[in-house]
Amino acid sequence: MHLVVFDVDGTLVDSSGINSRLYKEAVELELGTQVDDDWARYRHVTDSGILNEIMGEADGTRDRPLAYARIKAAFVRTVADHIGNGGGRMPEIAGARAFVERLKSHPGASVAVATGGWRETAAMKLRAIGLDPGELCMASCSDAVSRVDIMRIAEQRALGGRRAARRTYFGDQPWDLRASRELGYGFVAIGDGVAWPACYPDFRDAEAILGELGLGP
Repeated sequence: MHLVVFDVDGTLVDSSGINSRLYKEAVELELGTQVDDDWARYRHVTDSGILNEIMGEADGTRDRPLAYARIKAAFVRTVADHIGNGGGRMPEIAGARAFVERLKSHPGASVAVATGGWRETAAMKLRAIGLDPGELCMASCSDAVSRVDIMRIAEQRALGGRRAARRTYFGDQPWDLRASRELGYGFVAIGDGVAWPACYPDFRDAEAILGELGLGP
């Protein structure tokens, strides 16, 4: 069995730019402070991890649990509004939905999603490109703060005690690669955010990517 795990933003859904902007706006509105959106500087590049670090640095956050809940709710609401304004759709990374659906039906593959976003927003984005999150084993920063732990949880949910002969993560950023290396996963880069031998601009060349995974004909 080959466990294949996908990131969401920038990997399956073409949402990285809008996601960063809406997240930054939600945090700044609640805390009244400027947010450094060089996400690579944060220890855990997940929505919960970044927020924990920002709130730890912010002055005057008297009730942190309440502020955290307000920021998350504001962000979820603005993502929902953005998707609604787009008629319930978001652009996919070309070929992503068809590729995931094909893998789901492959007898040699087990498919999961491990995202640094909160479960609510990740589920909305997956639906917006035509994937049913209820049919995917998914872990998010609603489950854990670190991407490594999120990936571990996704693996447990997907395999249910079985062992995978191979494990591969699809991501688009250096922190995706770092987590994959830490866990001993193979890695496939989508887009141009990571310099890596196994790199594809999108999922349109499905046969080549399946060959990379050893799941071709």
